[in-house]
Amino acid sequence: MTIALLFLGLFGLGFMLYLTRADMRFLHRRITELEERIALLSVAPSPDQGSDLVAAPTRLAAKARRTAVVTSVPVTPKPAVPAPPPPPSPPPVPSDPEEDEPQPSRFADLSFESLIGGKLPIWVGGISLVFAGFFLVRYTIEAGLFGPGARSVTATIFALAMIAMSELGGRLPKVGASFTADPRIAQSLAGAAVATLYGTLYMAAEIYGLLGVGTAFALVVVATIIAFTLSMRHGPPTALMGLVGGFAAPWVAGLGASNLPTLLLYLAVFMAALFGLAVWRRWLWLLVLASGGGLAWSFAMLATANGDLGLLGGFIAVTGGGAILAAKRFDDGNGPWAYLARHAPMALALVQLVMLMPKMDFSVLSWIFYFAVSALAIALAWRDKLLFPLVALALVLAIGPLSLAWDEAGASSSNIAMALAVAALFGIAGHVRGRSSDEMALGWIMVGLFAPLLCWFTAFLSHSSDSDYVWAGLALLCAAPAVWTAWEWHAKPRNSVVQPWATGAAALMLWVAAILSIDSAWAASYSAVVALGVAAWARITGGKWEERLLWIPLGMAMLLACGYSYRFFGAIGASLSGEGAVLKYLPAVSAGLRETLLPSLLIAAVAWTPVFAAGRRTRALALALGGAGVAAVIWLLAKQVAAIASPSDFIRLGFAERAVFTQMIFALGWLSLRQHDRQPDWPYVRMAGLFLAGLGLFRVIWFDLALHNPVLDPQAVGPVPVANLLTGHFALVAMWLWLIAREGSEHLRVPVQCSSLAMMVITTLGSIRQAMQGSLVSGAGIETGENYLYSAGLLALSIVWLFLGISRASKLLRIAGLVLLTVVTLKVFLVDAAALTGVLRILSFLGLGIALIGIGWAYGRVMGLSVPGTEAAEAPESR
Repeated sequence: MTIALLFLGLFGLGFMLYLTRADMRFLHRRITELEERIALLSVAPSPDQGSDLVAAPTRLAAKARRTAVVTSVPVTPKPAVPAPPPPPSPPPVPSDPEEDEPQPSRFADLSFESLIGGKLPIWVGGISLVFAGFFLVRYTIEAGLFGPGARSVTATIFALAMIAMSELGGRLPKVGASFTADPRIAQSLAGAAVATLYGTLYMAAEIYGLLGVGTAFALVVVATIIAFTLSMRHGPPTALMGLVGGFAAPWVAGLGASNLPTLLLYLAVFMAALFGLAVWRRWLWLLVLASGGGLAWSFAMLATANGDLGLLGGFIAVTGGGAILAAKRFDDGNGPWAYLARHAPMALALVQLVMLMPKMDFSVLSWIFYFAVSALAIALAWRDKLLFPLVALALVLAIGPLSLAWDEAGASSSNIAMALAVAALFGIAGHVRGRSSDEMALGWIMVGLFAPLLCWFTAFLSHSSDSDYVWAGLALLCAAPAVWTAWEWHAKPRNSVVQPWATGAAALMLWVAAILSIDSAWAASYSAVVALGVAAWARITGGKWEERLLWIPLGMAMLLACGYSYRFFGAIGASLSGEGAVLKYLPAVSAGLRETLLPSLLIAAVAWTPVFAAGRRTRALALALGGAGVAAVIWLLAKQVAAIASPSDFIRLGFAERAVFTQMIFALGWLSLRQHDRQPDWPYVRMAGLFLAGLGLFRVIWFDLALHNPVLDPQAVGPVPVANLLTGHFALVAMWLWLIAREGSEHLRVPVQCSSLAMMVITTLGSIRQAMQGSLVSGAGIETGENYLYSAGLLALSIVWLFLGISRASKLLRIAGLVLLTVVTLKVFLVDAAALTGVLRILSFLGLGIALIGIGWAYGRVMGLSVPGTEAAEAPESR
């Protein structure tokens, strides 16, 4: 501890050197300027330096005016003469006689060697005198050499002797010259004497009981006056020595938590004296160090004291408040010391009071101390915007003990009162000051808005066993100021930042109130209602921040809607994996309507209804998710018609149900694209149409051709050869794709038309299969007659494509007809003809050859007539 105190003293002395750096720089600059001036004046003028000598005194005089007072010599004007006289030589610049000769400076030879060898030992010697006196007293206590009275008298005489030496040392023979040459000797003696006086008074009053409380207090005041007087005479070093000695005196004397009242009284008087001295001499550093010393003692008492905690709380509150009141006298100060003096004492006092509350069992007295310091911070920040961070810190720190108190005692009367007091103190101050301040309006309004919100959430999260309706009512009360603020500030464009925060706070508390008072199954719906309210408010105010704020309740509604609709995701997964009977995975109809349909409609309303303001991306996302929710419920309702719940139900109705769903999707997609052609300013309609068309094609490929192909997976398609589900379904798909290709974009037209042609091929093959096999087209192999019918059907289809391609000038149909014709030809040669023998093989090849030749001749004849330039080539022959 001795080494620590010695280090603290050396640090303080080093700081004093830091304070003198400006004076040293000024004196060095002054000496340099004087040397330059003397050198210029001592140079003899030469004939070619006339113009320079005319300007040199002027520059020299300008430089001299910046550093010293120059006396002016009056010049009597000469009477006018006919002929102008020759130009007079420039007069010498007047100067101070004392400045003509360089004066020796005690800072001129200041170096590291002189500092360490000559100056620092004096200060260290003063500190050593302080510790010598303290440990001499302690030694007499341990050895029993003197009685209590003698010890106190001896220490007092030692202190007074050092004071006398500091004041009269300059008059002593042979020694006085040293005191006069270096004032630090007197400063160190005075500081050591002040520290010794404080320690002696404390020892006599507290340890030995020689002095009563009143007498001890009076003598401490006298010692403080002596310290004041000596500090005014000897400057910062004496004050610093007194500060170190005064704070170290209780520790040297062994005072601790067992003597808390006396210790706090001593520290309070001592710190008051230091504050007064700091204000009187404008020593901001002394104010900061005094505050730090007092708070260090209070931290030590917080860790060790168990009794008289009320006195400790009062000491913390008084010293923290006193420090900031004293710092207010330095309003013109800047820099790190000013910042520390302005914020650190009260901030640390608030932290200490928060630490003290659990030890005082969160009593009303502990809260009174905290409210007193917080009220002082509010009052000071009311006039000084630089102190506003203390108000925000006080509000945040109050949540900690409030949460612990509610966690331990629950909704007791004192906890309810303290929560209301915190909300009222900061809430009322924030709203009132925020409406009367333009520069710090946002900060004060934030304090006013979040004070009741923080208190509500702290109490609810710590103790929520009461009725939810009570907490919902309290949430509505907390939302009322936010609603009022949002409405009041919506017409103030200069303070438009306040409005989004108020809107967000109001929306949050209204949402919380709905959660607590309404069944959780409706959570997604009332979250969407809050989103609609924010969107409507954004439309009224025209605020861009409100549109961004819309993402919070809208995103919550989307997340809740997806969470409550988890069974739809399970059913979709089962369906995509090949499960036929997915009804058992779907939710009940009532749950789907309540938890999916209603919130989806409300979410889609944000994008669909123009009365709600939302950004382009917000609209797209809301429309997509809302439409998906509506589609999911439509799927749920449609699944109730067939009610496929077993494999037998799937065989009987699976293909029919799937075909109806797919046809409805294609129809809606085609209608959406048609609607976009009529109203092109609806871009989302076109996107929906393309999405539905793609979804329908995906269903055909994935379910009808891959997972649940009726040729592989038993499914009834109907007994009628032509009017069965298999033929009708794929024929309609081909039709929808061809129509959608005409309505869609140019770059998708050819791929979609090719998909339609593929569906025509599948329709032809499926019709032949059903005609040969009946309602169930799976299981049986392909007979020879069925194989021939496939070739004949595809040949007929290719002829139809060629005819339509030629008659309608469709290059795609012509190419498709030729390709299909080639494939059929290869099939006939490689597959069909291989099974024939004799005359049948001859006749089949003969018929196929004649048919192909006829088709080729007809195709070439027709296409030749339509080739451009043919008529022009044949015209000369006709003429």
